[in-house]
Amino acid sequence: MVCMVIAIICAFALPSVASAIRAYNLRSAAEIVAEKLSAGRALAMTQNKNVTISFVPASGTYGFDFSTPGTPPTLDPDGVPDNADPSAPDVGYTIDTLPSGVSISSVTGAVDLPGGKGVTYTSRGEQPIAASQVDIKLTNGRGDMTVSVNLRGQVWVH
Repeated sequence: MVCMVIAIICAFALPSVASAIRAYNLRSAAEIVAEKLSAGRALAMTQNKNVTISFVPASGTYGFDFSTPGTPPTLDPDGVPDNADPSAPDVGYTIDTLPSGVSISSVTGAVDLPGGKGVTYTSRGEQPIAASQVDIKLTNGRGDMTVSVNLRGQVWVH
């Protein structure tokens, strides 16, 4: 009898626990994206140069975008995250991927690049003059979260 009561309680509790786990995964993914954007802002200000963080919605990858490969390579971002900066080859950077089940459903206000979308910070830690607020919408099928970057370069999750 006791086992049957425990089984019934578990049957009612499991859906709400699974929903809470999905909400936690979505929130943590949004926080990690916000941290990467803040790191890009800090890198732009410390190195006194423009830094772009690129998002590839199709694959769910994102990271620092330093240059376009080719002969000769250019310093313009190509929309594909890079793991090295040509001007500082001894420093490595990570290319991050969203967790399983979380995807980028839209990126509005970002710069269109050949391989994806990008958020560019100037050496002052702000977006360029002609830019607009960037909203990166993450979803996991049950809900969504938005990571926003305003013109001053400030990042928040909502």
